[in-house]
Amino acid sequence: MKQAALSDLENVTEAVFQKEYNALRPLLEAEARVQHQLARLDAQVRQSRQDSTAAEGYRVTGTDVLWNGWESATRRQLNMELARIRAQKLSAMDALRTAFGSKQAVTNLSDAQKKAHKRAQHRKSSPY
Repeated sequence: MKQAALSDLENVTEAVFQKEYNALRPLLEAEARVQHQLARLDAQVRQSRQDSTAAEGYRVTGTDVLWNGWESATRRQLNMELARIRAQKLSAMDALRTAFGSKQAVTNLSDAQKKAHKRAQHRKSSPY
């Protein structure tokens, strides 16, 4: 393979790799956002449990039942969203792995060709 064609192939594989990486980034950010929301919900639950022991009217008015229902629904929705995002992330990571493998293969092929060319040049110029 000619060096110019190999150079073009390197550029293409790099572009594909960057495209796949850029497709993965928003998923990573969305995953972090949902995990942060779940952590915030956990903190609210802890705070609610501490506050409910001090307030007697909390249980009498049924507020605890409403709170627990809201917390359960919110947690379920966040966990479903997190599962969806992680499934998309796994798919995107597979595509990124494939693009990275192609990029590495072309880079290794290019390096090997450059070394072979260098050795051939060295043999030509060397009298022995």
